[in-house]
Amino acid sequence: MADVVVAGAGLGGLAAAVRLAKLGHSVTVLERNSSAGGAIRRISQDGFGWDAGPSSTTMPAVLRDLFRKSGRPIERYVDLVLREPARRHVFADRTSVDLPTGSRADQIAAVEAGLGGGAGTSWAEFVDAQGDVWDHLRRSVLDHPDGGVALGERDVARDLSPRLSLAKLVKRSLKDGRLRLMAEHSVRLSGSVPKDAPAYLAVDAYVERAFGVWQVREGGMATVVDALVTRLGERGVRLRLDAEVISLTVRAGRICGVGLADGSDLAADVVVTDVDPRTVLGSWLPAELDLPGRKVFAAATPAIPVGVTHLGLAGEVPVLPAEVVLHGEPLLVVTTTGSAPTGSHAWTVVRRGSAQEDVLVTMVRRGIDVRDRVATRLDRTPIDLIQETGGSSYGLAHAGWRAHVQRAAQTSPLPGLYLVGASMHPGASVPYVAWAAAHVAARIGQA
Repeated sequence: MADVVVAGAGLGGLAAAVRLAKLGHSVTVLERNSSAGGAIRRISQDGFGWDAGPSSTTMPAVLRDLFRKSGRPIERYVDLVLREPARRHVFADRTSVDLPTGSRADQIAAVEAGLGGGAGTSWAEFVDAQGDVWDHLRRSVLDHPDGGVALGERDVARDLSPRLSLAKLVKRSLKDGRLRLMAEHSVRLSGSVPKDAPAYLAVDAYVERAFGVWQVREGGMATVVDALVTRLGERGVRLRLDAEVISLTVRAGRICGVGLADGSDLAADVVVTDVDPRTVLGSWLPAELDLPGRKVFAAATPAIPVGVTHLGLAGEVPVLPAEVVLHGEPLLVVTTTGSAPTGSHAWTVVRRGSAQEDVLVTMVRRGIDVRDRVATRLDRTPIDLIQETGGSSYGLAHAGWRAHVQRAAQTSPLPGLYLVGASMHPGASVPYVAWAAAHVAARIGQA
């Protein structure tokens, strides 16, 4: 049995902790904030409640596997339901698409109804083409604990065409500019530029069609974090809040503990960090250590969080699906799944791009006017979000395929040290972060 310290109680840290405890290790989780969850948490004001971060997930099997492999099924704690449609896309010309999941034929019909001109078939063919990419990516990279290293192997790279950017793939494959916006919107929203993102990220469209988009029926995604905290207790994991790690102790070339801001030290056989790797490798480790990962992450650009406006609305409002993407500059995404008093509504608006006017005014120009329905409002800037989470919950911006490969190979840059979280391979989404935690637990192994 190893003494494991997990630094950071975001989704990646919590997922790694419960898996390692189930494998028989003695686990302690240290979190610098007064609550767990990182970006996945609930915000409340004046009787309204909103997801602070993601409000949905794809590939629910990843979360189901996490709970099943660490104890009881997720259904004991969380009610995941399919979101239909996945989202509504609204374009500058006021055309729109309510994009369903699960069915190729349904997507063709929906896109054709919204955009016409054979757009439905074009979209379906684009998504179809990502199926083989997804199969290869999953088989060669995602399903293996050391899969991140495989990204740099010649045969894997050949099949993934990594030097092709998402922007070039989309331009080559889709003639309708509105379809291009649909294909690129998730990368843009995450804080990356499509020309700097590898083309294989287009698999997101295939994954959504194949596996659906899921949300929590009540309580938002924060209920997943609540369930994992409960699981920590069930597995005997110690959770220490307001406990900030500031250094890692190295002896004989391997990690042997952590130093805390209160001056105390905690011995460990293994340390798992769910913290920005630039902090871990840049300031937590002794400066004299020669680690390739230091240069890799020092050159990385963080993904800047979106601007967020939480709205509590009273009275009648436009009837919208769970998520509406308002294309343009800035890109806006409206989520309508918050909790509210009877007769009221809780919406969240996220903004990616310049903020030259109030977001409510931008919404009016895009066809949604709720200015006279606002009962309460909470605005959070990217700086606010970085200060609240340390910035590690939003990952790193894509900077070409080679940078992606170099980062993916740094999961364990030093014996006894493992990195998880949004900045690590395979990515910052809910299923990818939980998937990476499973790989780290597998690499550490049974006690």
